[in-house]
Amino acid sequence: MRREIKCIWVICFLIIFMLCSCLGKNSKDAATSSSTGQIEFLTESMMSEGNAAWQDNALDDLHAVINLSVKSIKTEGETVSGGVVFVGEGGCTRHGNHSYGDYRKDWDGVNGITPEGEEFSLTLEILPEKKRLQFLNLGPVSGEDAYIACSYVYDANGKASEYCFYELDSKYQKIHEVQTECVTDSAVRHIMGDADGNYHAAYPKSNGKNIYVIISPEGEIIFEKELQHSVSLCAFGGGRVAVCEKNFSTGPNEIWCYEANLKTGELLELATSKDETVRNQIKGNASHAVPVDDNRIVWCTRNGIYAYDLRDKETKTVYKWSNHGIFLDSVEDMTVTADGSLAILYRDANEKGLKYLLLRHTDEKQELTSITVAVSSHNKSEYEKAATAFKKMYPSYVVNVRDDYEDMSLLTQLGAGAGPVLVDTELTGFENLENLWEPLDLFMEQTGLAEEIIPKALEFGKIGDVTYGIVRDFRIETLVVSGAGPEDWNYEEFLNALEKSKGAAFTYEYMESLTDWRERYFDLLQNGLFDNAYFDASTGETVFGTPNFERMLRLSQKAKNCPPPEGGKALAKGAALCEHVDLLAEAQVFRLRRRMEVNGERAIGYPTKEGARHLLVANAPLAMRSTATEEQKKIAYTFLKMLLSKEIMEKTSSTMMFPVRKDVLEKKLMDYEATVESMKLGEGYDPNYMPELDEKDREFLNNLIETGVVKKSFPAGLKKVFDEELGDYLAGRIDGKALEDHLKNRVWLYLNETK
Repeated sequence: MRREIKCIWVICFLIIFMLCSCLGKNSKDAATSSSTGQIEFLTESMMSEGNAAWQDNALDDLHAVINLSVKSIKTEGETVSGGVVFVGEGGCTRHGNHSYGDYRKDWDGVNGITPEGEEFSLTLEILPEKKRLQFLNLGPVSGEDAYIACSYVYDANGKASEYCFYELDSKYQKIHEVQTECVTDSAVRHIMGDADGNYHAAYPKSNGKNIYVIISPEGEIIFEKELQHSVSLCAFGGGRVAVCEKNFSTGPNEIWCYEANLKTGELLELATSKDETVRNQIKGNASHAVPVDDNRIVWCTRNGIYAYDLRDKETKTVYKWSNHGIFLDSVEDMTVTADGSLAILYRDANEKGLKYLLLRHTDEKQELTSITVAVSSHNKSEYEKAATAFKKMYPSYVVNVRDDYEDMSLLTQLGAGAGPVLVDTELTGFENLENLWEPLDLFMEQTGLAEEIIPKALEFGKIGDVTYGIVRDFRIETLVVSGAGPEDWNYEEFLNALEKSKGAAFTYEYMESLTDWRERYFDLLQNGLFDNAYFDASTGETVFGTPNFERMLRLSQKAKNCPPPEGGKALAKGAALCEHVDLLAEAQVFRLRRRMEVNGERAIGYPTKEGARHLLVANAPLAMRSTATEEQKKIAYTFLKMLLSKEIMEKTSSTMMFPVRKDVLEKKLMDYEATVESMKLGEGYDPNYMPELDEKDREFLNNLIETGVVKKSFPAGLKKVFDEELGDYLAGRIDGKALEDHLKNRVWLYLNETK
């Protein structure tokens, strides 16, 4: 009964879908006819240093007024570049010790970005007796545009006997100094001044613990405590200093914020830090937390920045990284300034170096023009990276990435001319739904991508002669046979060879279970809707219930207990007819060529209707809904253009696949050569694992691509049919006769109802 009800639902859906598709087709014709001229793209340019026209969007409670890279100053011949980078009332400051092995050439300096967005750089020449290197460390003063610094004082024997602390003004000029007993033999890690003129310092001990001390303006140590975990100092509450202890080494992340009570000598945890709501939300998620005052605290996670107020017990998301084009790698420093701004020093996974982010309150939030990309969950992160980069490049527009669409619901929306603008066609199928998709040939030509992409890779997105989708990378799959193996085969010839073979169907390096083996066997006999051994998609005729299918089931037993490949030994011994090979990276291609050359093997390829072919395999194409509005298409075209650009592809594409761009693939080969050259300089270089690249390697790789065919996948609905029925058969829940009956009925229904 359950199956009958499901079939009735499928038939009802397909009737609705076909009616909706007619409406969608009419809309598509209008959209196509209106887009026969030049395609329009968004015109906002990427934010860069010195681009004063850039403005962050106002989607959140906070928005960026500055988001710039902090330059690292280094000159030729420099042997050491030490120092610290921090944020404070004066903006972002990088302090550096620049050493050349000769004190007459050494110099000490600072550079950074002011809260007004101006870059600065200057040499520190405050301590003439120190020659050129001035300080061990530099830090901000809480609530003031001022700084403190520290340095060793050496005795007559050259031993560090005391520390000297300095107070500097906003121009890094000395206004006070004091000497104190040497608090540590190791360098002070963190320093900060408070509104009372005290110097706060933290340094590690040899036992792994950390010491926090406070030194008075007169040089007296007035507070000292040992902490179990790593510590940092932060400004809060109008000139006060808090010490934050972090435990990220064992268990979930934990952060505690304390303030020293100089009267009692105790280190008291702040009320905001002790709050149960804060503790639960920080635990395991936060990477940084700083108090604002006695009632408020902010913290950041991989997703965004959150604020909590003890008075109303409310947590707010005040800044979501992805809303502003940031793909967060880490937060290095964070502080709330006296005017309520949030200054952050962070690293972006899509960019190099440190970034200074200054966030201020958003007076009026805005709604942005947006489109949605529907994707499958397993490749969501790749699209999120690209969408985040898009947001940085075009802050007035949003590309939302969603993986929560249900297949039937999504097809219904698309058939009605609605739904997401860009669609990962793994969710819907691709080849049999061309009425839903916008042709992309004009886009490919206008952007130059038609020339920049590997010709074979363009075929992933074609239906007939028209381009409807794009992919970004691919892998290569082939079958290897021994020198005595077949020269060529289609589906029938493969089954003939398997029937004659005394060995197993095949061998494969990464197989683990019996189900894996037999699933791969059945998958080997199909290359999509229009090229497979099971049915004719044009006529609806199937092989289920015939002697041909019975032979397929019988020979599937040869896919049981397949031997390991052992570097070609299984082929040489006749233990397997062929070997599955997945080629995801350059080194695998080059290793395979050398192995085949030594063993006399051949890469024959997979059976298809037209004979043996190497398969080029990619995730399903990304397609554009043809009924999208012109404004939506403008955003989508711009996103696709960026998605396939050299710069973005190098940052976001999988490192374990072959990129579709010619220049990015060439860059990968150059990087491979450089890696090999570097490895050859060290000990333990293995030429069998990372062989040197030669012309035969390039020819072999090019041949695999140029003579290969694009692997076509079944549409999602048909794949589900095969997965369910073969899954039941392989698990022993149904026998071969039931499998034949089920497939015959369900495949026939699918093929006839989707014509």
